[in-house]
Amino acid sequence: MNVGKLLETVNTLAPLDYAFDDDFVGITVGSRDSKVSGLAVAHELEHSVLDYSIINNINTLITYHPPPLQKIVKEDGTETLEEDSLTKKFRESGLNIITIHTAQDVCHGGNADSLVNLFKMTETKVFAHTTGEFGAGRFGNIQKTSNKKFIKTVESKLNTKVLRTNEYFQNIKEIDTVAILPGSGTQFIEDVISKVDVFITGDISHRYLLKGDETHLGLIQVNHLSTEIPGMKKFVNNLSNELGTQLEYFYNKYYE
Repeated sequence: MNVGKLLETVNTLAPLDYAFDDDFVGITVGSRDSKVSGLAVAHELEHSVLDYSIINNINTLITYHPPPLQKIVKEDGTETLEEDSLTKKFRESGLNIITIHTAQDVCHGGNADSLVNLFKMTETKVFAHTTGEFGAGRFGNIQKTSNKKFIKTVESKLNTKVLRTNEYFQNIKEIDTVAILPGSGTQFIEDVISKVDVFITGDISHRYLLKGDETHLGLIQVNHLSTEIPGMKKFVNNLSNELGTQLEYFYNKYYE
């Protein structure tokens, strides 16, 4: 099997056309004609993943996050994106990389839908649309609970103690409507204001916490990877079944 054929299989599970237009997905390093002689899945590129791949003769990786790039500003003021040093090391080592990122967030059964299942959300709707019916976020109903109990639920479901809330969240007595978006999604906060009691996502900046206070929206910031790992574990299992082999999945547990 070559990388192009593998990409076709990946595309059946996380169709790349559903990703955000400006996302860096598909074959991000390497060639579609290269033969796959060893395969693993990594949440993102890390030196430990590179070392493991070299030692174990893995020449192809499927990653969730795109390979890191660096912005170069030329003398005329124009900007370009070039490989950073880590990405260059992977390419020079002869690895091929297929990246799925937001295609995996939005697809049926992907990262967002996995969170819906975890929190037993009902009557869900999609927001943060990419194309057609597809979008990165979900909002809907949950069984009514207190804010203190809900915090414990989030910690348990997402296997994390890294939680941050805004002031308004502490004043909510009962929660029965929730929005959730894997990764970082506060740029879509306008989509859920007045529609839910609480919005869960990662990497919430101070100004968005204040905006939640102003608009009476409870915000919970969780560890970024914690919202992506449940769906990625499902993706790895599905891909393993498609290929008839159990794939290794690497992610940095420190950030869970």
